[in-house]
Amino acid sequence: MLLLAACSGPEAAAPSGTDGVGTTGLESETSFSVTGRDESSSARASSETGADSSSGGTFDPDSSTGGDPPAPYEPVRYPAGRVHSPVTAFVADRWRSVAGTSNEPREDVFLKAGASSTVSHHALFCFDGGAVELGVHGHLEGARAYFLGGDAAGTSPFARASMSAESGRSAAWALTGSPSPLAQEWGALNPRVALVHFGTNDMNLGATHGSAMVPFHEAMTALVEDLVGRGSLPVLLGITRRGDDPTANLWVESYNAVIRGIAQSRQVPFIDLYEAIDPLPEHGLGSDGIHLLASPEGACTLSEEGLQWGFNMRNLVALEALDRTMAVLVDDAAALDDAAPGFEGDGTLEDPVRIDALPFAHAADTTRAGLEDIDAYPSCDDADESGPEVRYRLELSEPTPLRMLVLDHPEVDVDVHLLEAGGDGDGCLARADRRIEGSLPAGTWDIVVDTWSSDGAPYAGEYLLVVVRCQPGDEACAGALS
Repeated sequence: MLLLAACSGPEAAAPSGTDGVGTTGLESETSFSVTGRDESSSARASSETGADSSSGGTFDPDSSTGGDPPAPYEPVRYPAGRVHSPVTAFVADRWRSVAGTSNEPREDVFLKAGASSTVSHHALFCFDGGAVELGVHGHLEGARAYFLGGDAAGTSPFARASMSAESGRSAAWALTGSPSPLAQEWGALNPRVALVHFGTNDMNLGATHGSAMVPFHEAMTALVEDLVGRGSLPVLLGITRRGDDPTANLWVESYNAVIRGIAQSRQVPFIDLYEAIDPLPEHGLGSDGIHLLASPEGACTLSEEGLQWGFNMRNLVALEALDRTMAVLVDDAAALDDAAPGFEGDGTLEDPVRIDALPFAHAADTTRAGLEDIDAYPSCDDADESGPEVRYRLELSEPTPLRMLVLDHPEVDVDVHLLEAGGDGDGCLARADRRIEGSLPAGTWDIVVDTWSSDGAPYAGEYLLVVVRCQPGDEACAGALS
């Protein structure tokens, strides 16, 4: 069990090629502008999936209803345990800010980018010309009709065969070439929204699933920024169980935490497909253990029986996501959630950022940190870590196998260090350029993300820290870290 921190709380390479779209990092700093917020607008009714899409565990986005004070107007945390990421007033304005930069977009058109689950004729295509049964989700008919009327280069966006979707492809593929598949599809559609679903194939593009994470993070971040720069709101979908490969399946939660963290860092929508689909019979998967199955009655049959099938649930949550974007971008809803969790702590020795639930993802920028308490970690390495750092606090009530990932960008080089709570570099227990794995006993620990320097020049910039509990049987996390 993970306890709340006592004070309660949140390979070399990148100054980033990022454009400062904004992170949920220290002091919630962002560089995007907010436009067009209407304080008087109200959210459309938009219930979520038949799966439990509310926040679970530590967080409850509905806990602030009733007489609680309004949520702070600031970037929010995307908690695990819910299908759709929260949409507060800040997040809604963020979406409008992204969409407001496009030059005459097609408001009722969305783009599809992904691999086999996007290409499949079971994925969304049936909302145009197939058997459609919304059942208790009839409130979604407005969103279906709205986008069904969109002109996606001669057809509806549901029925469009996307140039940025192809079986077996990765996020990096979507950005490769001049013009890239993503650029070609965007040029044909000029869409207001983009559904993005990569990760399963990306896991296999490295020597290990861990090494494949680095280029995946870079590609997904670049893809999100490409779409944001074009004025299209990206909706990121997580990945589902890898029943085909037990070793790959040990990494699914880590990849989903990274996808969620990227979406959170830009405050764009995230859909947790694992949360929605994994409780289904056979986890919603076919005999190959990797591809979803559809109901014999059709993949757009959203009845109770139909939603026992993987593609049917995927279609439901995708349509819900489109409904949520429509509520904000078309109906100008002020918010869809009254409150959402934030992060506590400023990353200093005196006030570390709290890791109060797992999985945990937090994006920050060491150029904004301004904290340089530790210059070296001699008990772990002789590297020059004299650049600014950010400190995190983790309290465990029992021995816990953990994976700690730090992912940065080209021209940034930050490293991850494990210390006893309040410790300095002389007490370093573990250090890595990208990843620390192992078991920690009960106690209080600090994770420090520090900036590597060369000849007095710190390679500071944006990073994403992810901390997850390793799955049973993951031998990479079996060794003791203390």
